[in-house]
Amino acid sequence: MVKPRSGKIGSEWIKDHKDQINQLLLTQGAVLLRGFDIGGAEGFNEAFSGLFGEPMEYKNRTSPREQVYNNVYTSTSHPKDQVIHMHTENSYSLAFNRIIAFYCLIPPAVNGETPIADERKILTNLKEETVQKFREKKIQYLRNSIPGVGLDWRTIYQTDDREAVDQYLEKNGFEYDWLSDEHLRVRWVLPAVQNHPITGEEMWFNHLYFGFKAHYDPEVLDYFNEEDLPFVTYYGDGSNIEDAVVQEFRNFYEKNSIVFKWEQDDFLLLDNMMFSHGRNPFEGERTILTAMAQPCEFQI
Repeated sequence: MVKPRSGKIGSEWIKDHKDQINQLLLTQGAVLLRGFDIGGAEGFNEAFSGLFGEPMEYKNRTSPREQVYNNVYTSTSHPKDQVIHMHTENSYSLAFNRIIAFYCLIPPAVNGETPIADERKILTNLKEETVQKFREKKIQYLRNSIPGVGLDWRTIYQTDDREAVDQYLEKNGFEYDWLSDEHLRVRWVLPAVQNHPITGEEMWFNHLYFGFKAHYDPEVLDYFNEEDLPFVTYYGDGSNIEDAVVQEFRNFYEKNSIVFKWEQDDFLLLDNMMFSHGRNPFEGERTILTAMAQPCEFQI
């Protein structure tokens, strides 16, 4: 955590100290700037841009968000009584962001924290045979766009052109089926690990935990055929992930998650490859904004 020694300091100080902040982020993986006078969505955009360059547009989406200023978005618009499970942003995508930041515009009255966890610890905390299995088999993602369930394909791919979606999927080797004009089913496989583009360190980097079937409500699993679920993860060969492996990850996040109470104007910086994040349920109003930067491509 970085705090001003006294009084309110704005985004100019943050921009003037961008080299020190970026170096701190590169070693720690997560930095919370608290007590700074950020000044809403526009101020967040200014401070973020001063540190990392212009925010990225949010493409190939898995969650609903509202664009509030430039490429500053609301954090995931998910029912307030539900958990958003730990994940690294866009780690299911061929193109992802190395940096993600969150800004607290309106802190929640009750709960609503954003837990974070150091993903660099996963490779040494999981069983060796578990890690090896994912190295060999990789991870398969299944996504369905069904009207009224999750995101529609136009929102996911940010286009109304079906041919453009087909071209994108074919170019990148994704398996897909149009089951109707509105129902698109897509499968693809990506590695479970990546090397950090600056440090070279091998990182556990994927969307595996977010997509575990075990996270779905049993009533949802009874209602939907498995192949129609909005987003699910498997081993790369399509086989199911064992309950014991799911529990390994649950144990890791239970032990290693860092949870703090949001305060107004909090500015949380994450190296998206080093730290995962989630969201706890909350009551009342809560507005957390987010921005992403420094695009990278998956090395397959």
